[in-house]
Amino acid sequence: MKIADLDYYAIYGNSWLHKVPAKYKLIAAFLILITVLSMPGYTILGYLYLLLLTIILFSDLPKGKILALSSYPVLFIALYLFSIKNLTFYFALSLIFKVLSIATTCVLLIFTTTYIEIFKKLDKFLPSFLVSVLFLTYRSIFILWTIFTDLQLMLRIRGRLRLSRPIYSLKLIGNSLGHLLIRSIKVSEDMYECMVIRGYSGNLRYLRK
Repeated sequence: MKIADLDYYAIYGNSWLHKVPAKYKLIAAFLILITVLSMPGYTILGYLYLLLLTIILFSDLPKGKILALSSYPVLFIALYLFSIKNLTFYFALSLIFKVLSIATTCVLLIFTTTYIEIFKKLDKFLPSFLVSVLFLTYRSIFILWTIFTDLQLMLRIRGRLRLSRPIYSLKLIGNSLGHLLIRSIKVSEDMYECMVIRGYSGNLRYLRK
């Protein structure tokens, strides 16, 4: 998903969640985060995730896009689960619910609140340097996602990964990761140079009122 799509939904969306002030949504997101991190059992986490799904269901938001975007972290947590010895079903379920709850909360927040409003509110409570880091991280994620999408297209053109050709597949994965790393470094350097030219001096002053 392009960052312009998120900006469009956040700015022009007309759901009841858009009408809730940004500070209340940030407080709710913080409380959900604390609840998720402090709850060891899967039952309450499951009910919390069900509540988030209910909010999505009864809101005028692109449900498919929200669910798809919030489900991506499950792919990475699955790799982590495979590395755990003596893994139990309930622990895995608890961890998956935690990841889904946090991801869904964040996606709902950025779908219904412009990033300018989010960082303006955060700038009142957090150090300016930390707000700058969070802001740049937010923008960089979607830039890297665009690079990753182009990389997927390149892999389709050059040939998909095949279990029947493990050496070729490993070589293709290595080249792709190297390309992604180099492009990421280049993009970050270009972004920093552009910001310096436009007057960036260590903090995002325009976030302040």
